[in-house]
Amino acid sequence: MAEGTNDAGRNNRGRFAAGNPGGPGGARRRSSELRRAAEEAVTPEHIAAMIRRFLRMALDGNLAAGRLVLERTCGRAAEAPADSAPLDIALPRLRTAADCNMAIERLIEAIVRGAIDRDIAKVLVDAIQVRLRAIEVNDLEQRLAELEQSAAAFEASGANRGLE
Repeated sequence: MAEGTNDAGRNNRGRFAAGNPGGPGGARRRSSELRRAAEEAVTPEHIAAMIRRFLRMALDGNLAAGRLVLERTCGRAAEAPADSAPLDIALPRLRTAADCNMAIERLIEAIVRGAIDRDIAKVLVDAIQVRLRAIEVNDLEQRLAELEQSAAAFEASGANRGLE
């Protein structure tokens, strides 16, 4: 053990001491050294030979080898879009906070009936919440504008009184 270190390999300040494998860069340095050694050992010829072997295995019926060859040569297949079917639920137009509340209630009823999948319901609830926030912000903007107009009118009337 290095001078000034305790049993845990830490110095007097509680930090890992130099040379401690758990210290800064210890485990990371080792894994990067191993990766570098593997990269140096494997040549493009090795990769080509492995792909040829996987191709032979795929042609013999090995589906995992076939998938690997196809993914490496053609790229991964794009996920098929989910089939969208009309939902068995009618939501109100979301114009007010009360409309948003009614929509949430209808979603809950549809979930309980089993008419709507909970993942779809989650997306709809998130959309309703975003709409509700937009309604609230719009209401606050209108109220603020009204208050500013009232304040401006009050100031103007006070200024007119002071002139008399």
